[in-house]
Amino acid sequence: MHAILKCIFVDYANQLRAAYPGRKIRNGAVFASAIPEFERFGYIKLVDTRNGIRKGIPKFLIDSIKRSKHQPIWVPSRYFPVDLSDIVKEMKPSIQGDAIVWRHISTECRRIGHLKNIDTTREH
Repeated sequence: MHAILKCIFVDYANQLRAAYPGRKIRNGAVFASAIPEFERFGYIKLVDTRNGIRKGIPKFLIDSIKRSKHQPIWVPSRYFPVDLSDIVKEMKPSIQGDAIVWRHISTECRRIGHLKNIDTTREH
């Protein structure tokens, strides 16, 4: 998992711990619930350099993907917000029963793919 995503998901785990004191909330449980939701909304992509890097991965992430020791790796996609605080506004976790559930609130924030001078279409 890309370091940015790992930090974001750990922060979500800490938010849940604060909101639900007395509940045991593991980082791994937050990761497992967040990954499919973030992928479903187009925020992240699974990339494996052994199969080639798919279109839509911002150019500035490609070097860190290639340096990753573990493949495949989840990385932010072109639809990920430029400002990390926007992702917290758009994706909100909560606990229902024993499950971590996610609520998506769309905003008009700037996305990585909209930054100038970033090639998000080239196949590598």
